[in-house]
Order: sequence, then C-alpha cells, then structure tokens
Amino acid sequence: MRMREIEAVSANCGNVTHQIKMLEEEKAKNDNRLLAGIQSVAPAGIAFNLVRGTYGRNVMIATGEWAKAIDIKLAQLHRKRAACGKRKRAA
Repeated sequence: MRMREIEAVSANCGNVTHQIKMLEEEKAKNDNRLLAGIQSVAPAGIAFNLVRGTYGRNVMIATGEWAKAIDIKLAQLHRKRAACGKRKRAA
C-alpha cells in the first residue's frame, strides 16, 4: 500500500470496521518490511530499488513515516466508528 492509498482510505458507518481491519493488517506487515526498508536504503540496494520503484516506500518504512501515516488514519477511522456507534444508540 502506498502513502497516497493510505491517505485516500475513507469510510462510512457501513464499512469503517472493514477499513480498520485492512489497515491493521497492513500495519502488521510493516514489521516484515522494516528490515527490507532498511536494507534498501543502504548504498548497494538503492539502484536496484529505484529500478523496481520501491525505494521511496522503503525509505518511508525505514524512517517510520509509513507507520505514522497508518496510525493517523487508524485514529481517524476509530473516531468515525465511535461516532457511528453513538448514532446507532441514539436512534
């Protein structure tokens, strides 16, 4: 998942739980990608990953920017789910 895809995730009361689950799974995969991200920003991996088109994502993973973006989006989605729950109880 690319940064713009994370930022573009939106939800309504009908799909917010699914969107949260999807992002939590993506975040869990981050642990496996962290080592690859660190390795790809090493000089030997830069050229290879530039050609593959994964260098930018790997830098974001290695620096924590990617996980932070997911955390921000998850917080937004959890607030949305809480608001949806309040609307259901009020109805």
